[in-house]
Amino acid sequence: MKVMHALWLLVALVTLSGCALLAPGQKPEVHLVNVQPGSREGLEQYFVITLLVLNPTSSELKVSGMSYNLKLQGEKLISGVCGGLNPIPPYGQSTIKVPASANLISGLKIIGAFMESRSQSVDFELEARISLGWWRLPITVVEAGSIDLGEH
Repeated sequence: MKVMHALWLLVALVTLSGCALLAPGQKPEVHLVNVQPGSREGLEQYFVITLLVLNPTSSELKVSGMSYNLKLQGEKLISGVCGGLNPIPPYGQSTIKVPASANLISGLKIIGAFMESRSQSVDFELEARISLGWWRLPITVVEAGSIDLGEH
């Protein structure tokens, strides 16, 4: 009977510590720093994306993997996954370069929509799902904004 109580207490503590990681203001931040084109194969274009990952907590962030999507003008253009990332120290940051690919058909749709609107800016949204080694649910982080294409 004591073993069952200890087991339930352990489950409750693990659940509460997981919820604390997901508390507002405690999520890691992911920022898009750079996108460099790579090789092309068939209808797939490959890229190297540079991301800045910030850890705003007092605990080391042990990232086991990440998946990400980059949307331009609301259309998913670039996506990728990576694993084996180094831990990010408390209140620290890490710049990582990750592989990604884009479907050229999606890219043509975005170019066509952009030419029709004749806008001087492009809206983007970066969605990253960060997996922690011991926590089964990924943490989703979204950065959105606009890139001004006008001459300065």
